[in-house]
Amino acid sequence: MKWQHTRFLLLSYLMAVAVLVIVGCTSKTDPSEVLVVCGNHSCGDLVMVTTDTSSDGYQYLDPTLSPDGSRILFTADWKAMPTERDPGDAAYVDYRQMLIIPVRQGVEPALSIEDEGAALIKLKEFGLHVAGGTETLVDIVNGRKADPIWRNDSTVVFCYATSVGYRLFQADITNLEQAPVTVLYMEPSDDSNAPFFWQHQDPALSPDGRWMVFTRSGCAIPDSFETCTGMALYCLDMETAGGPNQGYDATAFPLTHEYSRILTPAWSPDGSRIVFSGDQDVGGGVGTGTELYSVDFDTTGYAAGNVALDRNLQQLTFTSYSEGDPITGVFNDSPTFSNDGRTIYFVSTRRAPSITLHDRNIWQIPADGSQDPEIYFFSRSDDWEPSVMPDGSLLFSSMMGFPTEMLDRLEEEAYQRLKQENIDQGLGLTEVQLRSRAADERDLLSFFEGVMSQIYIFR
Repeated sequence: MKWQHTRFLLLSYLMAVAVLVIVGCTSKTDPSEVLVVCGNHSCGDLVMVTTDTSSDGYQYLDPTLSPDGSRILFTADWKAMPTERDPGDAAYVDYRQMLIIPVRQGVEPALSIEDEGAALIKLKEFGLHVAGGTETLVDIVNGRKADPIWRNDSTVVFCYATSVGYRLFQADITNLEQAPVTVLYMEPSDDSNAPFFWQHQDPALSPDGRWMVFTRSGCAIPDSFETCTGMALYCLDMETAGGPNQGYDATAFPLTHEYSRILTPAWSPDGSRIVFSGDQDVGGGVGTGTELYSVDFDTTGYAAGNVALDRNLQQLTFTSYSEGDPITGVFNDSPTFSNDGRTIYFVSTRRAPSITLHDRNIWQIPADGSQDPEIYFFSRSDDWEPSVMPDGSLLFSSMMGFPTEMLDRLEEEAYQRLKQENIDQGLGLTEVQLRSRAADERDLLSFFEGVMSQIYIFR
């Protein structure tokens, strides 16, 4: 599971109204804002998908593109939607929710995610058999959702926290106001009088749609690795998933042995390999942090119930530490393949070039791990959860805020507006005063760096 480690609230200023004055009420149409960036990473074009300027520090995570390329699915928290609520809406905003937004690249900052066309997925209640009792009505709108992915253009798969741990579900989102939910897989022990607290997380669908790989762990607290045991990579046969018996008849089987930590699996484009993040004990070593590994996906023996574990297990990254480095637990996770399968992009807390920070940034390696990692995108803020789009662009979340190039343009636009107002209204402001006021308006937007997680595309 990909967790947001740092959350902040903007308590020191009132941003909402100010942003409307600054940029929200502009009459300028700018639907094609593209920023050319080139620094300690690959040169390319950066576009902002979300530009929410809410003062509540919302986090927009887990972005993934629909198969038809028209919408982005992601999660949001802290009552991001609906922005206008009555007491009856409270259930939809208590925990992380799933949202959909049209692919809209490089538009002006907006006051809320709703202003940008985002829509909330409202899941219908359903009954679930757990703990040897009668069917229990699950109020799924009022619970934690995570790791959403697309199964097809009208169906999404996600993790949901049930009374026996996270389980895999899917929802038909043809009607976003009432999306019916189906459970895909339940542990055989889930309907016993003493169910074990397993967690099913990080689902990833094979290219042909037949298999769903996920991480299975016995964690009392899913986002606390100290409480986790028995972590392994599992695979669900989607031809057996769901059904009238609520996934109790579904077939799932391990692909790896149990290790201290396994996270964020991803498929190669041809479906032959799976790359994942794991603790160093996966390869028999010792130490802290995680490295990237791969296993071959081979269902030989599936019919007999004895698929080989750790088939052709390979370690792809090898993190070294500098003498005196106070940070020795570097994490490498969230891998994703390029469309041609030759490159793996991933998130790492390893030290970026020329700086002393260990924030999360996006790196790349050859798919066979034959070369050392190279930085791919670096913003001096947390950049993570990348996924590759059909044109090769990278979709990801970041806390970089509004890029400097965009702030430069907005400041100049503010100056031009203030200059015209000065003439029209006879305010008598000097050039220095006009520039100072424009800079003040820029500073309001610059506060979002390190505070909100927005969604970006880098190509």
